[in-house]
Amino acid sequence: MAGLTGWKQLVFGERAGRTALILGAVVALPFCATGLFMDDYLHQALLEGFKDLGSGDRWHLFTFASGKPEDMQPLIENGPFPWWSLPTLRFSFLRPLTALVANLEHALIGENAPLMHLHSIAWYVALIAVVTRLYRRALGPSPLVPLAAVLFAIDDAHAIAVGWIANRNALISTVFALLAVLAHVRWREDGWRWGLPLSLAAAVLGLAGGESAVAALAYLGAWELTRGPGGVVGRVKALLPMTVVGLGYVALYSWSGSGALGSEIYIDPLREPLAFLSRAPAKALALTGAQFLGATADLWMVKVALRPVLALAGVVALVVVVVLLRALWSTLSDAERSGLRWLALGAALSVIPVLATFPLNRLLLMPSVGGSAIIAAVLVFGWRSASRFVRVGARVLVVPAVLLPLVAWPSNALIYRLGADLSRREAMETGLSDEALGGRVFVFLAPDPAAVLYPGMHRLLRGKPPPKAWISISFAAYAHRLTRVSDREVEVEVIDGRMMESVFEQLVRSTQHPIAMGHRVKLNGASVEVIGLDEGLPNRLRVTFVEVLERSGFTFGQWEGERRMPMVLPAVGQSVVLPKPSGLLSL
Repeated sequence: MAGLTGWKQLVFGERAGRTALILGAVVALPFCATGLFMDDYLHQALLEGFKDLGSGDRWHLFTFASGKPEDMQPLIENGPFPWWSLPTLRFSFLRPLTALVANLEHALIGENAPLMHLHSIAWYVALIAVVTRLYRRALGPSPLVPLAAVLFAIDDAHAIAVGWIANRNALISTVFALLAVLAHVRWREDGWRWGLPLSLAAAVLGLAGGESAVAALAYLGAWELTRGPGGVVGRVKALLPMTVVGLGYVALYSWSGSGALGSEIYIDPLREPLAFLSRAPAKALALTGAQFLGATADLWMVKVALRPVLALAGVVALVVVVVLLRALWSTLSDAERSGLRWLALGAALSVIPVLATFPLNRLLLMPSVGGSAIIAAVLVFGWRSASRFVRVGARVLVVPAVLLPLVAWPSNALIYRLGADLSRREAMETGLSDEALGGRVFVFLAPDPAAVLYPGMHRLLRGKPPPKAWISISFAAYAHRLTRVSDREVEVEVIDGRMMESVFEQLVRSTQHPIAMGHRVKLNGASVEVIGLDEGLPNRLRVTFVEVLERSGFTFGQWEGERRMPMVLPAVGQSVVLPKPSGLLSL
């Protein structure tokens, strides 16, 4: 735009495209100081060649549980999966391209966390460049393009997708999938003969990167629905090649045993369509509120009582944005209206695949492509609108769209760093000896799943002996009473609460698979039996050891703050109360 100076030139002028790239890199840079976190340790251990950490290996980094009881049983008997894990639990995601990239990265730089983060940031910058190109194609020579690109680059919903190395698959898959969209549009609009084969090739690469490509390809379908030439027949014919690729992907996904099954957090829409459809609307509204009002969708996992509030925020956001756009619609050019129809429909369609899991801000990576364009339209055309309501609405949106992200990016990096440090301390700073931690460790009450799943991986990567078995009985967020009923038996009672209420406990067993009274699970050197239920959820257990506890060969541990310490077992007939745990993910 001619005549612009200062910051307006950077946001709306010819240099604004570079501004978006620079801002995207700058806001993400603090993550370079955060190190590794959670699944990052699993991936590094697998890349180092360590085994028996799950059902995957260095080429199947995202196969956590195969769905086969014969694979799951030793992971339950010896840990790290807890005793209530569903034997047919499946967490297996088809991401071969991301695994290949991780293997190449590991071969070049090893476990160099700052460089790994820079690598992820490079993918994010590439994504911003592709999205900017998509805006130009959608909106033409409009002031919406540079502002939308800047808003997309600084959107704090992208922070964890960029900052968590294990989530890099989302960046890789969406870069290629959006390139597929652009190539398809050039083929259809410009008659570019290489557009179709390049679009199909890029789509295959995107799908090989991860499931996020499905959400990105929603923009391709949205383009055909809103702008595709040739009528219904022409659009159907144009979509047939990509449809074949999609059906091939679904067939390969099913044949390879990929997907999620048996977890409350993940719902397979093909295998559990009714459960998916019944929960989808509220999840979609929570993500809508996060996109436009900054109402953090991650709170969905924190407390069930907050879910109606998040859904209500989504309703408010949807009404406000629709009313503002309607009021401004006549001031937009034909090209801008056409582009916003395409991007808005693409955003709506891209939400559908991510509703298979709980609503989280990081799932807004693709919906925010359309969302950022919508916000840009409201800001550009509503800022000086004749309508006071529209002016106020546009200026209020500056808070979640511009001001909040500038605080949220460094805050996310800090929280990530604190979580990573806590996870490391829980694994490495312990009152137990290396010899004890290299044997069989038994914990009655752990502070959170992270303290159960990852300590062995930490220790492997630090040259320490991993535990031969790591068995945890509960991480319900209540105090527990342990009663020694015999020299080989301990009863565990949840005080004023019950197990399997939190989403993290339900991660490994859906509420669709309740545990019955008398349910018994064999562990390494012990067994656990449910002897009490409260409204269908366990609240009393009996743990029976093969030998007298003091001669069982177990090291009994408990948490004191952030450290594991030796536990003194009660005498027969005596009880001890373990206080309510407080950990990184304990809710």
